[in-house]
Amino acid sequence: MDSDYQKNGLPGVSLRQLNYALAAADAGNVTEAARQLNISQPAISAAIAALEAHYGTPLFRRQPGQGVDPTSFGRSLFIEIRSLLKQTREVLAFSAATGPLRGVATLGIYEALSPYYLPAILVRLSSDLPQVKVSFFEAELDQLASRLHDGSADLCITYDVGLDSDITTQTLYTLRPFILAPGSHRLALTGEAPLSVLDGEPLVLLDQPASAQYVLGLLHARGVIPASVTRVKSFELQRSLVANGLGLALSHTRPLVATSYDGRPLLAVPVSDRIEPQRVLLASSRRHRSSAGQSAVAESIVKSFAELPPAAIASQF
Repeated sequence: MDSDYQKNGLPGVSLRQLNYALAAADAGNVTEAARQLNISQPAISAAIAALEAHYGTPLFRRQPGQGVDPTSFGRSLFIEIRSLLKQTREVLAFSAATGPLRGVATLGIYEALSPYYLPAILVRLSSDLPQVKVSFFEAELDQLASRLHDGSADLCITYDVGLDSDITTQTLYTLRPFILAPGSHRLALTGEAPLSVLDGEPLVLLDQPASAQYVLGLLHARGVIPASVTRVKSFELQRSLVANGLGLALSHTRPLVATSYDGRPLLAVPVSDRIEPQRVLLASSRRHRSSAGQSAVAESIVKSFAELPPAAIASQF
Protein backbone atom coordinates (compact mmCIF):
# COMPACT_ATOMS: atom_id res chain seq x y z
CA MET A 1 0.00 0.00 0.00
CA ASP A 2 1.43 3.37 -0.98
CA SER A 3 2.14 5.95 1.68
CA ASP A 4 0.50 9.35 1.62
CA TYR A 5 3.88 10.79 0.66
CA GLN A 6 4.06 8.57 -2.39
CA LYS A 7 0.47 9.35 -3.39
CA ASN A 8 1.29 13.04 -3.29
CA GLY A 9 4.54 12.57 -5.17
CA LEU A 10 6.55 13.78 -2.15
CA PRO A 11 9.63 12.05 -0.74
CA GLY A 12 9.31 10.19 2.54
CA VAL A 13 11.01 11.58 5.64
CA SER A 14 12.90 9.44 8.15
CA LEU A 15 13.81 10.06 11.76
CA ARG A 16 17.44 9.75 10.74
CA GLN A 17 17.06 12.64 8.29
CA LEU A 18 15.37 14.74 10.96
CA ASN A 19 18.18 13.99 13.39
CA TYR A 20 20.88 14.85 10.84
CA ALA A 21 19.28 18.18 9.96
CA LEU A 22 18.80 19.07 13.63
CA ALA A 23 22.47 18.30 14.30
CA ALA A 24 23.44 20.74 11.54
CA ALA A 25 21.16 23.40 13.04
CA ASP A 26 22.66 22.92 16.51
CA ALA A 27 26.25 22.91 15.27
CA GLY A 28 25.71 25.72 12.77
CA ASN A 29 27.96 23.81 10.41
CA VAL A 30 27.40 20.69 8.30
CA THR A 31 30.99 19.49 8.67
CA GLU A 32 30.89 19.84 12.46
CA ALA A 33 27.52 18.04 12.63
CA ALA A 34 28.97 15.15 10.62
CA ARG A 35 31.97 14.98 12.95
CA GLN A 36 29.75 14.90 16.04
CA LEU A 37 27.58 12.12 14.58
CA ASN A 38 30.56 10.19 13.16
CA ILE A 39 29.06 10.13 9.66
CA SER A 40 30.02 11.65 6.32
CA GLN A 41 29.26 15.25 5.42
CA PRO A 42 27.33 14.20 2.27
CA ALA A 43 24.94 12.22 4.47
CA ILE A 44 24.03 15.41 6.36
CA SER A 45 23.69 17.39 3.14
CA ALA A 46 21.48 14.71 1.60
CA ALA A 47 19.20 14.70 4.65
CA ILE A 48 18.81 18.47 4.49
CA ALA A 49 18.10 18.34 0.75
CA ALA A 50 15.42 15.68 1.28
CA LEU A 51 13.69 17.73 3.96
CA GLU A 52 13.83 20.91 1.89
CA ALA A 53 12.29 18.99 -1.03
CA HIS A 54 9.58 17.68 1.28
CA TYR A 55 8.67 21.08 2.71
CA GLY A 56 9.29 23.00 -0.47
CA THR A 57 11.31 25.71 1.23
CA PRO A 58 14.88 26.18 2.45
CA LEU A 59 15.65 25.19 6.03
CA PHE A 60 19.00 27.00 6.10
CA ARG A 61 20.75 30.06 4.78
CA ARG A 62 24.14 28.97 3.47
CA GLN A 63 27.02 31.24 4.43
CA PRO A 64 30.20 30.30 2.52
CA GLY A 65 33.01 29.79 4.99
CA GLN A 66 30.70 30.46 7.94
CA GLY A 67 28.42 27.44 8.09
CA VAL A 68 24.63 27.34 8.02
CA ASP A 69 21.98 29.38 9.80
CA PRO A 70 18.33 28.22 10.03
CA THR A 71 15.72 30.24 8.18
CA SER A 72 12.65 31.47 10.06
CA PHE A 73 10.78 28.38 8.86
CA GLY A 74 13.73 26.20 9.81
CA ARG A 75 13.87 27.55 13.36
CA SER A 76 10.18 26.79 13.89
CA LEU A 77 10.54 23.36 12.35
CA PHE A 78 13.58 22.41 14.42
CA ILE A 79 11.69 23.10 17.65
CA GLU A 80 9.07 20.57 16.53
CA ILE A 81 11.71 18.10 15.31
CA ARG A 82 13.52 18.29 18.64
CA SER A 83 10.27 17.59 20.50
CA LEU A 84 9.45 14.67 18.18
CA LEU A 85 12.89 13.09 18.58
CA LYS A 86 12.70 13.46 22.36
CA GLN A 87 9.34 11.69 22.43
CA THR A 88 10.73 8.98 20.18
CA ARG A 89 13.67 8.40 22.54
CA GLU A 90 11.28 8.25 25.49
CA VAL A 91 9.18 5.59 23.74
CA LEU A 92 12.27 3.55 22.90
CA ALA A 93 13.57 3.87 26.47
CA PHE A 94 10.21 2.97 28.01
CA SER A 95 10.66 0.30 30.66
CA ALA A 96 8.44 -1.82 32.85
CA ALA A 97 7.42 -0.35 36.21
CA THR A 98 9.66 -2.86 37.97
CA GLY A 99 12.67 -2.25 35.72
CA PRO A 100 15.36 0.45 35.94
CA LEU A 101 14.30 3.93 34.94
CA ARG A 102 15.50 4.76 31.45
CA GLY A 103 15.56 7.92 29.39
CA VAL A 104 17.62 10.87 28.23
CA ALA A 105 18.10 14.36 29.62
CA THR A 106 20.17 17.38 28.63
CA LEU A 107 21.47 19.62 31.41
CA GLY A 108 22.66 23.17 30.83
CA ILE A 109 24.74 24.96 33.44
CA TYR A 110 26.07 28.49 33.79
CA GLU A 111 29.73 28.21 32.88
CA ALA A 112 30.97 30.03 36.01
CA LEU A 113 29.22 27.42 38.19
CA SER A 114 30.09 24.28 36.25
CA PRO A 115 33.66 23.63 37.50
CA TYR A 116 32.51 23.61 41.11
CA TYR A 117 29.29 21.62 40.99
CA LEU A 118 28.92 19.74 37.70
CA PRO A 119 31.41 16.91 38.39
CA ALA A 120 29.68 15.94 41.67
CA ILE A 121 26.28 16.13 39.95
CA LEU A 122 27.40 13.79 37.17
CA VAL A 123 28.87 11.31 39.65
CA ARG A 124 25.63 11.23 41.60
CA LEU A 125 23.50 10.87 38.47
CA SER A 126 25.58 7.92 37.26
CA SER A 127 24.96 6.25 40.63
CA ASP A 128 21.29 7.17 41.09
CA LEU A 129 20.16 6.75 37.47
CA PRO A 130 22.61 4.49 35.60
CA GLN A 131 20.14 3.83 32.75
CA VAL A 132 19.35 7.51 32.12
CA LYS A 133 21.68 9.07 29.58
CA VAL A 134 22.56 12.61 30.70
CA SER A 135 24.41 15.02 28.43
CA PHE A 136 25.43 18.54 29.43
CA PHE A 137 26.63 21.84 28.04
CA GLU A 138 27.98 25.06 29.54
CA ALA A 139 26.58 28.45 28.52
CA GLU A 140 26.40 32.10 29.45
CA LEU A 141 23.47 33.23 31.59
CA ASP A 142 21.53 34.87 28.77
CA GLN A 143 21.65 31.72 26.62
CA LEU A 144 20.16 29.26 29.09
CA ALA A 145 16.51 30.39 28.99
CA SER A 146 16.38 30.23 25.19
CA ARG A 147 17.93 26.75 25.26
CA LEU A 148 15.19 25.62 27.66
CA HIS A 149 12.46 27.06 25.45
CA ASP A 150 13.75 25.64 22.17
CA GLY A 151 14.05 22.21 23.80
CA SER A 152 17.81 21.83 23.45
CA ALA A 153 18.01 21.74 27.27
CA ASP A 154 15.64 19.96 29.63
CA LEU A 155 17.06 21.44 32.84
CA CYS A 156 19.44 24.28 33.62
CA ILE A 157 21.42 25.34 36.68
CA THR A 158 21.64 29.10 36.64
CA TYR A 159 21.41 32.33 38.60
CA ASP A 160 18.10 34.14 38.96
CA VAL A 161 18.96 36.53 36.13
CA GLY A 162 17.13 37.08 32.83
CA LEU A 163 14.44 34.41 33.31
CA ASP A 164 10.88 34.89 32.04
CA SER A 165 7.49 33.76 33.34
CA ASP A 166 7.57 30.59 31.23
CA ILE A 167 10.51 29.30 33.25
CA THR A 168 9.73 27.27 36.35
CA THR A 169 12.43 27.22 39.03
CA GLN A 170 13.50 25.57 42.25
CA THR A 171 16.01 27.28 44.54
CA LEU A 172 19.13 25.19 45.17
CA TYR A 173 20.73 27.74 47.50
CA THR A 174 21.22 31.48 47.94
CA LEU A 175 24.41 33.53 47.90
CA ARG A 176 25.42 36.97 49.02
CA PRO A 177 27.87 38.90 46.84
CA PHE A 178 31.48 39.39 47.84
CA ILE A 179 34.32 41.64 46.79
CA LEU A 180 37.28 39.80 45.31
CA ALA A 181 40.63 41.37 46.15
CA PRO A 182 44.32 40.40 46.19
CA GLY A 183 45.49 38.73 49.39
CA SER A 184 47.57 41.73 50.48
CA HIS A 185 44.75 44.26 50.03
CA ARG A 186 43.70 46.52 52.90
CA LEU A 187 40.29 44.77 52.88
CA ALA A 188 42.06 41.87 54.62
CA LEU A 189 41.61 43.86 57.84
CA THR A 190 37.83 43.97 57.50
CA GLY A 191 35.25 41.26 58.02
CA GLU A 192 32.97 42.76 55.40
CA ALA A 193 32.83 45.92 53.28
CA PRO A 194 30.29 48.13 51.48
CA LEU A 195 30.12 48.36 47.70
CA SER A 196 31.36 51.94 48.02
CA VAL A 197 34.93 50.61 48.42
CA LEU A 198 34.81 49.91 44.69
CA ASP A 199 34.29 53.60 43.91
CA GLY A 200 37.32 54.94 42.06
CA GLU A 201 38.95 51.50 41.93
CA PRO A 202 39.73 49.52 38.76
CA LEU A 203 37.08 46.84 38.23
CA VAL A 204 37.64 43.44 36.59
CA LEU A 205 34.28 42.49 35.08
CA LEU A 206 33.17 39.11 33.76
CA ASP A 207 32.11 40.05 30.24
CA GLN A 208 28.89 38.07 29.88
CA PRO A 209 25.84 40.23 29.07
CA ALA A 210 23.45 39.21 31.83
CA SER A 211 26.17 38.92 34.48
CA ALA A 212 27.85 42.21 33.55
CA GLN A 213 24.55 44.09 33.51
CA TYR A 214 23.68 42.71 36.92
CA VAL A 215 27.00 43.80 38.48
CA LEU A 216 27.03 47.23 36.83
CA GLY A 217 23.39 47.71 37.88
CA LEU A 218 24.26 47.07 41.54
CA LEU A 219 27.10 49.60 41.40
CA HIS A 220 25.08 52.22 39.51
CA ALA A 221 22.23 52.02 42.04
CA ARG A 222 24.69 53.04 44.76
CA GLY A 223 26.52 55.70 42.78
CA VAL A 224 29.70 53.63 42.58
CA ILE A 225 31.87 54.55 39.58
CA PRO A 226 34.95 52.39 38.94
CA ALA A 227 38.14 54.14 37.79
CA SER A 228 38.29 51.70 34.87
CA VAL A 229 36.63 48.49 33.73
CA THR A 230 38.60 45.54 32.37
CA ARG A 231 36.31 42.98 30.73
CA VAL A 232 37.33 39.32 30.63
CA LYS A 233 35.64 36.22 29.27
CA SER A 234 36.54 33.68 31.97
CA PHE A 235 36.07 33.55 35.71
CA GLU A 236 39.61 32.19 36.21
CA LEU A 237 41.18 35.08 34.29
CA GLN A 238 39.12 37.50 36.39
CA ARG A 239 40.48 35.89 39.56
CA SER A 240 44.06 35.92 38.27
CA LEU A 241 43.97 39.59 37.29
CA VAL A 242 42.58 40.49 40.71
CA ALA A 243 45.17 38.36 42.51
CA ASN A 244 47.91 40.19 40.61
CA GLY A 245 46.65 43.58 41.77
CA LEU A 246 45.09 44.69 38.48
CA GLY A 247 41.69 45.50 39.96
CA LEU A 248 38.88 44.35 42.23
CA ALA A 249 35.82 42.31 41.29
CA LEU A 250 32.28 41.68 42.49
CA SER A 251 31.11 38.08 42.36
CA HIS A 252 28.83 35.42 43.84
CA THR A 253 30.81 32.37 42.74
CA ARG A 254 33.27 31.32 45.42
CA PRO A 255 35.65 28.38 44.87
CA LEU A 256 36.90 26.25 47.74
CA VAL A 257 40.46 27.43 47.12
CA ALA A 258 41.68 30.90 48.11
CA THR A 259 44.22 31.25 45.32
CA SER A 260 44.06 32.21 41.67
CA TYR A 261 44.95 29.93 38.77
CA ASP A 262 48.58 31.11 38.99
CA GLY A 263 48.76 30.41 42.73
CA ARG A 264 48.45 33.94 44.14
CA PRO A 265 46.32 34.52 47.28
CA LEU A 266 42.85 36.06 47.04
CA LEU A 267 40.39 37.58 49.48
CA ALA A 268 36.62 37.11 49.33
CA VAL A 269 35.14 39.92 51.45
CA PRO A 270 31.35 39.75 51.99
CA VAL A 271 29.42 42.86 50.96
CA SER A 272 27.86 44.63 53.95
CA ASP A 273 25.11 46.43 51.95
CA ARG A 274 21.67 44.93 52.30
CA ILE A 275 21.35 43.38 48.85
CA GLU A 276 18.79 40.81 47.80
CA PRO A 277 20.68 37.50 47.83
CA GLN A 278 21.33 35.83 44.50
CA ARG A 279 19.60 32.49 44.02
CA VAL A 280 21.12 29.50 42.28
CA LEU A 281 18.24 27.77 40.53
CA LEU A 282 17.29 24.54 38.85
CA ALA A 283 15.18 25.72 35.92
CA SER A 284 12.97 24.16 33.25
CA SER A 285 10.54 25.45 30.63
CA ARG A 286 6.78 25.32 31.05
CA ARG A 287 6.53 24.92 27.27
CA HIS A 288 7.76 21.33 27.37
CA ARG A 289 6.54 18.30 29.28
CA SER A 290 9.13 16.59 31.47
CA SER A 291 9.61 12.86 31.11
CA ALA A 292 9.93 10.53 34.09
CA GLY A 293 13.67 10.35 33.48
CA GLN A 294 14.07 14.11 33.43
CA SER A 295 12.06 14.47 36.64
CA ALA A 296 14.29 11.89 38.30
CA VAL A 297 17.39 13.79 37.12
CA ALA A 298 15.99 16.95 38.68
CA GLU A 299 15.44 15.17 42.01
CA SER A 300 18.99 13.83 41.99
CA ILE A 301 20.42 17.29 41.28
CA VAL A 302 18.50 18.78 44.21
CA LYS A 303 19.92 16.07 46.48
CA SER A 304 23.45 16.83 45.21
CA PHE A 305 23.18 20.45 46.27
CA ALA A 306 21.63 19.53 49.62
CA GLU A 307 24.78 17.55 50.39
CA LEU A 308 27.36 20.18 49.42
CA PRO A 309 30.10 20.73 52.01
CA PRO A 310 29.57 23.97 53.98
CA ALA A 311 32.74 25.51 52.50
CA ALA A 312 31.25 25.29 49.01
CA ILE A 313 28.54 27.77 49.99
CA ALA A 314 30.44 29.75 52.63
CA SER A 315 28.86 32.98 51.41
CA GLN A 316 25.33 31.68 51.94
CA PHE A 317 22.92 33.77 54.03
